[in-house]
Amino acid sequence: MTVSVMETQAKILKVENARGRVSIEADIPALGQYPTHFIRWSGQGNAPPIGAEVLATMSPTTRQSRFLKDGTFTGEAIDGEEMPWQVNWEMTGAKPLGGGNGTRSGDSTGSGQTSGSGVPGAVYVDANLRHRVDAQMINDREAVRLAIAFGATAEGGNIWGDVDEMLAQATTIATWLNTRFEVRMGGDSGSSLVAEAQSLGAVVTDVKAAPEAPEVKNEADLRAWVEKRGWSREEVIAVIQSVGADSASEYLATGGHTAQGLASILAERLP
Repeated sequence: MTVSVMETQAKILKVENARGRVSIEADIPALGQYPTHFIRWSGQGNAPPIGAEVLATMSPTTRQSRFLKDGTFTGEAIDGEEMPWQVNWEMTGAKPLGGGNGTRSGDSTGSGQTSGSGVPGAVYVDANLRHRVDAQMINDREAVRLAIAFGATAEGGNIWGDVDEMLAQATTIATWLNTRFEVRMGGDSGSSLVAEAQSLGAVVTDVKAAPEAPEVKNEADLRAWVEKRGWSREEVIAVIQSVGADSASEYLATGGHTAQGLASILAERLP
């Protein structure tokens, strides 16, 4: 999928202002199943408040540094080979959805842009549909890879007679992968796995709030808290890498990032 300027649904989870740079964390299904961190606000006026559900204008800026370091890409420039979670994003505008508490109408668009479908190059994306299309595209590519791998021989050849035969096998695998995906999503309606379980007779007996991080003022506090939680170094590093840095120090050295923000991410991702 080619990343490009888009208008899509977003729920604002966090807004941080550090050294004059406003950084947003938002739930944007069109960009992946996990919250998107470190979105730079570059629209006019104030960023949308925490809790706001908005139609956000999103613009890709550069490739994430971790995909340069691991050799996935060379150079920061975006050329169309990237997936949404492999690039950095900025939010250039936000309009309230359904009468919500987004930015004021005067703040709803970025500089030099028009609101709604008039945003140059922007395409409105239904968040649920976009997530489904992206996931199934990934499954299709994985199915081709698996079909080739399954057909490989010790001599370096392949048992499939031609491309059509290989694609027939890939189609079978893709159908299974996408069927499993739809089960997890709760069917075509987009309902959750919990709703699907309830429809089969399950009863919700307890609902627990997501864990919250304590107040963390600096890196030393962060390290002490991580040790207290008992997480392994590998677990912590995996989470930090998933948000574009190789270490806590590198994360904190980036403008707009705080020890408290990283603590919240760890609390969210680790048990």
